[in-house]
Amino acid sequence: MSADLNKTATPLAQEVGCYAEAPVPSSLRGIFACQWMHVLPADGVGRPLLVVPDGSIDLQWIDGVVRVAGPDRQAHAEALRPGAQVLGLRFRPGAAAAWLGIDMSALADRRVALGDLWDARAAACLAADSPSQFLQRVAALSQPAANLAPDGAMAEAFRLLQSGMAPEDSPLRWLSERLQQPERTLRRRFVKHFGYGPQTLARLLRYQRFLQLARAEPSTPLAQLAAEAGYADQPHLARESRRLAGRPPSALPRDQASTTLTFGQRDA
Repeated sequence: MSADLNKTATPLAQEVGCYAEAPVPSSLRGIFACQWMHVLPADGVGRPLLVVPDGSIDLQWIDGVVRVAGPDRQAHAEALRPGAQVLGLRFRPGAAAAWLGIDMSALADRRVALGDLWDARAAACLAADSPSQFLQRVAALSQPAANLAPDGAMAEAFRLLQSGMAPEDSPLRWLSERLQQPERTLRRRFVKHFGYGPQTLARLLRYQRFLQLARAEPSTPLAQLAAEAGYADQPHLARESRRLAGRPPSALPRDQASTTLTFGQRDA
């Protein structure tokens, strides 16, 4: 992301176009948590959109190009053409490193074409002219890799941090006690599977809790939402919102309705 980007003036990706999520076909459920599609308006001006970090890693098809997105530690500006279609497959926590064959620390805060990670022949297996064709080819490619299940300890660590129970000042120690793993080992595994340490992931997941609460409870005061999400107080939330979304929480959309997915959803 450009250092001189005015994040406050840059619209959030969720505010532009149509976005929807759906389950992945059954053959992909061991590796991917969900599929999502974002379609930008054809009459847009093509200005950058701001993507808020959410603790996830995605395999994406964008107008025929396949890439890996994330893991992000900060807001990321995306410049996509008007009318662009993006189909994303969200990796389950702890699944991306094994499936892609690379430590996630090498991809932190980056968008990398799959052809730059795999050899040309392997990457060509996922070349597709449409989102549905891309999904079919990922499913076909994943069949021999069914044993590449998510790292169980890392999936559990993600779940524990997502619960919001970890203390803010020492999530690594807290996880070490519950998973019965040395802190050094746990930190190394976190960097491999998530691209950063437990404290960063805990921060991102806490902010996502706030965003979910804000959408579900649009009339609830921000101070109450901050407490429910796990912040010390409303100023704490405000500081984090400016760091992760480039704007105060009062400027975030809170009235989003759910969208029904219609882009060829099928259970394989």
